[in-house]
Amino acid sequence: MKSEEELKNKGVIFESIILTQVVHSVHDVQMVCKCRESEVMKTLVFVGNNPIIVIMPGSKKANIAKIERYTGEKNLRMAKPSEVISITDYTVGSVSPFGINPKVKQIADDSVRNLPFLFLGSGKGNTLIKLNQVEFKKAFQGVFAPVSD
Repeated sequence: MKSEEELKNKGVIFESIILTQVVHSVHDVQMVCKCRESEVMKTLVFVGNNPIIVIMPGSKKANIAKIERYTGEKNLRMAKPSEVISITDYTVGSVSPFGINPKVKQIADDSVRNLPFLFLGSGKGNTLIKLNQVEFKKAFQGVFAPVSD
């Protein structure tokens, strides 16, 4: 997987969690991984003039107006499934912020900085990536900004 390869190449310490059951929601991941809702990351893809990846705790909602103000983009909307694949090479529900073209702007909500552990998509439907905060910051190619409600 591209995400795991990128993390290994950067010397990032992470854990791959192989799921033995299908997960459809933040709550499902929370139950399977025995973690807090806020530690389950949603990797969202928005499109306007340029695509933007937003990493958001499962307990929060993205605020498009804040994302537009921060990025200067206009008329952002959630990407369609076909656009998500085109931009990330991952399918909806498994998107990882790792292994994505570095030209695609990435923003993590400020609240992500305070979480001890993060559970993220790996790009593969049956696998999650678990990182601690230090390792996430080492791997993340974007910026932190207050973009949630």
